[in-house]
Amino acid sequence: MKIKNKGQAEIVGLVVVVLLLIFALIFFIKVRSGDDDNETQLIRANFKVNSALNALMKISVGDKQMKDLIDDCVLGTNACEGDLRNKLKHYLEDSENGLFKDKKYQFIISRGQDDLISLGSGCKENITASPFFVRNTGRVELKICG
Repeated sequence: MKIKNKGQAEIVGLVVVVLLLIFALIFFIKVRSGDDDNETQLIRANFKVNSALNALMKISVGDKQMKDLIDDCVLGTNACEGDLRNKLKHYLEDSENGLFKDKKYQFIISRGQDDLISLGSGCKENITASPFFVRNTGRVELKICG
């Protein structure tokens, strides 16, 4: 009789250990998947910002692309204010299909340490696109507030 009770106790102990391992595995998967969601959202947001900057640089303005107009601005062969500023503002927020019509953003064209054009407003937390470099001295940055 003692052998039968001892065997039942071992089986019950084994079941308890298996259940604990299952709950630990479920907990680990639940916690880990929450981290993946945040990382995935950040990667997607970063991809969107980079895509938006690339799309903006390829917009045709007359017989040139936006990147050519910005290149002229950085080189100093074309005034940065006025027409270029208005076109950038139009494509970023004013038009019906503006990239950031309802979002806060910051768009900066700089040469060295000097900002030539700055549109939008800064924010504490943002997602920044990889900078677009122009002629080694120029830099175009786009930030979206998070």
